[in-house]
Amino acid sequence: MKVKKEFFYKSILFLLLLLPTSVASVELNVFIGVFFSLFIFFDTKTKFSATLINALFPITLILLVAAITSFFYTNKAYDILKDISYLIKPILFIGLGYYLTQKITDKEFIFKAITYLAFLFAAIHIYQVVEFIINNQFNVNAIRGQCGKANFLEMLAIVLLFTNKEQKYFTIRFKYYSLLKFMLYISFILYFSRTMFLALFILALSFQGYTKLTRKGVIYLSSFLGFIALFYVFLNTIEINRDSIGIDGFLYKLKIAPSEIFSSEIDVQDHANLWDHWRGYEALKAFEQLEETKYSLGLFVGKGLGALVDLEFVAPLNNDGIQFISTIHNGYAYILFKSGIIGFICYFLFLVYIYLQAYQKNGMILDTFANNVISGLAIYFMFTTLVISGIYNQGDIMTIILGAFIYLKHYSLTNLRNENRNIRN
Repeated sequence: MKVKKEFFYKSILFLLLLLPTSVASVELNVFIGVFFSLFIFFDTKTKFSATLINALFPITLILLVAAITSFFYTNKAYDILKDISYLIKPILFIGLGYYLTQKITDKEFIFKAITYLAFLFAAIHIYQVVEFIINNQFNVNAIRGQCGKANFLEMLAIVLLFTNKEQKYFTIRFKYYSLLKFMLYISFILYFSRTMFLALFILALSFQGYTKLTRKGVIYLSSFLGFIALFYVFLNTIEINRDSIGIDGFLYKLKIAPSEIFSSEIDVQDHANLWDHWRGYEALKAFEQLEETKYSLGLFVGKGLGALVDLEFVAPLNNDGIQFISTIHNGYAYILFKSGIIGFICYFLFLVYIYLQAYQKNGMILDTFANNVISGLAIYFMFTTLVISGIYNQGDIMTIILGAFIYLKHYSLTNLRNENRNIRN
């Protein structure tokens, strides 16, 4: 019976890592999250650590504030349900990551699941890219459009394998281990993803404890930021054609990344200019419409669940065009639009709290590593919230990882307390 339960919990965790990465449907992922969360609700033996509760509390408040605010507006039921699915997903997935890791006896399974799935995704992706290039000319944008724009599970596996090169945190044994790692690297490069490249370096530094404000951490962070600054100085000294289909096209996307996020001045009739500054434009419209609320109260409590951002023109986002959107690439703008400054502060507290876990020490190797991973995910979310809505991204699996490592931290501390108790006895 115990073996069957172990297999059942492992299968659920495997499925939760697989689906968001392969199926672009937040509604489906939330449905599955709600369904499996019922096991937590009816499992009276489940124990939750203070770290988990403290992490979930502020993002639960964001949902509650948005829900209360929505009573003062006449938003459509469909849009309200859609926002609920986006705002509740990270709460469910953090809880499920914690719960399933607690129930699985093999505490290394989370590492194995990430690695095995990453190898599978890498093999499929490389096959798709090779097939595309054989049948078409080499075109970075077309490759991304047809074969996938990112896979953060592959990125996470690369960072974990790099950090665990001496296999002191977990053990992965494969006959063709080196070949599989090489495939991961190739697949990662072939995504041509700006977000993944930057996130890879952020997590690689964080998992090794180099993003703490220590002397070594400041040196590594300064070097990293200096490299980024010099790289952008270089990009701005060369002419890059926006319409290039090869590597030049990817370099152009890198070059315009800052203005794409922060610049909101666009010519809506010029589609090239529109897409180059789209993230900044939709965030600006959200801020403007919060200021237009009565007494500007929207700035403090948002416009609630189901609120739509008016783009003020019919944007060519599909065949018919769309003027009103419910989600925004900039996650900070999304949180502000739904729950105002109160929600924004809650999200800030969530990020700060999990970041500070890296400063907790008890001498246990697993606990130190778990704290570094949790802290690293805070910095990762700080960055990805700006460009792909962070924990509210429909394909995000990092919230599951966060929940899993919060439990591993608790597991390590519990073992330490038990050892100390045995020594005293």
